Amino acid sequence: MALLPVNRPFPWQTMLDYLTVRCTPCLESVEGSVYRRHGLSAVSLEAGGLLVDGDPGPVARMFDIECPVDDVKRVLQRCPVLKPRLRALPGVRVPGCWSPFELTVRAILGQQVSVRGAHTLMRRLNERCPDFTPAQVAECDLRGVGLTNSRAATIRGVAEKDIDFTREWAEVAAHLLSVRGIGPWTVSYLGMRVGRDPDSFPQTDLGLLHAFGTKDPKELLRAAERWRPFRAYAAMLLWMTPQEADIR
Repeated sequence: MALLPVNRPFPWQTMLDYLTVRCTPCLESVEGSVYRRHGLSAVSLEAGGLLVDGDPGPVARMFDIECPVDDVKRVLQRCPVLKPRLRALPGVRVPGCWSPFELTVRAILGQQVSVRGAHTLMRRLNERCPDFTPAQVAECDLRGVGLTNSRAATIRGVAEKDIDFTREWAEVAAHLLSVRGIGPWTVSYLGMRVGRDPDSFPQTDLGLLHAFGTKDPKELLRAAERWRPFRAYAAMLLWMTPQEADIR
């Protein structure tokens, strides 16, 4: 076992709640206050930090344990929209992922559907691709999963590219944008959770627009200039706080 120290405050349960319907159903799960990567790791919060029973893998990045909490608070509390949300969710984090490829597929499935709808599609796909590797997904018969032809083609396109997610994020983002069906929203969202860019910000997201109280992405983007260099954390605040339930 390994004990990973965390910067506090650390909203463990809120992160788990966020991941519950965004995990890869057959490969990972949230059970109570424990995150499990099946057959590899179980992660829980203890007094000294995150207790990892098994492979620590990407746990530190996945749960953003080194988040500069004080710096994030100092910048974001200047905004009257975000300040009360910071009080409701001190120590806000940007959750990462265990597998960048899995999250990329999940983000594609989440385009223009509800969170739970995307989770259902992910479960159906994972039942056909139990190992969920790019090669397996590329060869999978995607008919009957519930995808449009264009969405299935996008997923197959990403799988066939077999992108190296360990490269610099700008290079990864360019590869992703070269796949038909992947646009700025998807890349910005993945920039937050895969690229670990603290300033990535999907300003066209309907959940963010609604939470901020506007329908104009340009207005949201102008406001978000005050949140640099932590716009990704601002996005998580807008998504995670109780006022918004159905978020990407």
